[in-house]
Amino acid sequence: MQNDNTDPLVVLDEIDARVALDAPEALAAQAIPSYDVAIVGGGPAGLVAAAHCRMRGLSSITFEAQAFGGQLVSLYPSKPVTNFPAHLDVASGELARRLAEQAAHFGAELREHEPVESVAFARDIGFALRSSGRRVKARAVLLALGLGRFRPRKLGLKDEAHFAGHGLMYSLPPRDSIVARHAVVVGGGDTAVDMAIALKAFVPEVTLVHRHVGLRAYPHSLERLDASGVQVMTEAEVVGLGGNGILDHVLVAVHGQEVYEIPADLLLVGIGQVPDLGELAQWDLNLSLEGSHLPVDSAMRTAVAGVFAAGDFVAYPGKVKMIATAAAEGSTAAASVERYLRIQA
Repeated sequence: MQNDNTDPLVVLDEIDARVALDAPEALAAQAIPSYDVAIVGGGPAGLVAAAHCRMRGLSSITFEAQAFGGQLVSLYPSKPVTNFPAHLDVASGELARRLAEQAAHFGAELREHEPVESVAFARDIGFALRSSGRRVKARAVLLALGLGRFRPRKLGLKDEAHFAGHGLMYSLPPRDSIVARHAVVVGGGDTAVDMAIALKAFVPEVTLVHRHVGLRAYPHSLERLDASGVQVMTEAEVVGLGGNGILDHVLVAVHGQEVYEIPADLLLVGIGQVPDLGELAQWDLNLSLEGSHLPVDSAMRTAVAGVFAAGDFVAYPGKVKMIATAAAEGSTAAASVERYLRIQA
């Protein structure tokens, strides 16, 4: 005899469980959401692409393995950006926040700290993706991987790991956390030059050390550097670190001969990043890389139908690596995705 006190919700749960056991594949298929395009990578290219896809009426989901903004926040959150259109001077982290807010404003679905683990072709709809948190399907895929899960290039010194976080940094820390009196910046490109200029505004002594004869930064940045009061040492290299637990000086070899001890309670290393695109090799997309870059045409199309790419990850004749370029490529890729899906419909 049935118990009259049986909870009807429990009965429904039991029925649902039996249905799931009887037809697991059907229910699983219903549970996987589908999008017009899945964007892998949430740096400037990916975020601009997400915004423009939504502006074009495309449903999209954007995955970022770390924090939205890519290198802007992972490596240089406090670094001033002076060459992005309509911004005289904006912190990298703030620019990343605004790009993400714009994409969200247009209705883009953004998934932060959710790395994509696999991408493969699907029979019923273009592609199947699995992230650390979900499975989705998409009619097209847009890769905006940047440098992948990049890591900063290190100096290769014996005591480097010992001083890391104790005076030695690979990204510009927040201004209110800097109490240094003597800062040394290593590098000769725009990143190192911009960091040195930014530091000189509140650190009394800043020295820029570069191993080659000339600096590689933009002429405008070099003009600002000349006027900043930063001391510049070229044909010089940091060859040693010193301090009792906390960095207090560095050893600099000039012309590969004389070695000088320079006071330094802050050492910023800005000599680039080491790309790590290892997960891409595991994806079933039949993509052919040129080194660590993916060739695309002027429409950001790859050699694989339905796969588009943008940002630092891509290569084409005349490519210029800038944040503004990445944004333009994201917009172009979104337009190309729309055209592709229209033809496929």
